[in-house]
Amino acid sequence: MTWLIPPRLLLALSLLMILVHWLAPLATVVPPHWNLIGILLMAGGFWMALAIARRFRKVDTEINTFKTPRQLVTDGLFGLTRNPIYLGMTIFLAGLAVFLGTASPWTGPVVFFLVANGWYIPVEERNAAEHFGADYAAYRTRVRRWL
Repeated sequence: MTWLIPPRLLLALSLLMILVHWLAPLATVVPPHWNLIGILLMAGGFWMALAIARRFRKVDTEINTFKTPRQLVTDGLFGLTRNPIYLGMTIFLAGLAVFLGTASPWTGPVVFFLVANGWYIPVEERNAAEHFGADYAAYRTRVRRWL
């Protein structure tokens, strides 16, 4: 299932969250006047993912989860979390859930987190360990997986 790269999952979950919100909006969990905070979260999460995508392009390394990395990036946001793109995507989905305001869309960020933590990240960690050895092991001891 290597066709299910993170941006595709993000898009699919975003659409499903909106659909579920419209078709089966469970209880309101975010009061209407607080929904705009969701836009800020979405913008922040999108910015994080975009900034890392640009950084990867600049240092000429692979962004696709299932392909071989060419460079080990440890600076910038990677000094705070080993997975800033996944964190950004999770924040984006949480922002969408806040913006929508009901309980039903919250399955989106939870599903994304579980898939990223249980599938995408382990694949990337194995690849990084194979290709960067001791450098990646040292980095892994300094920086946490999420925060």
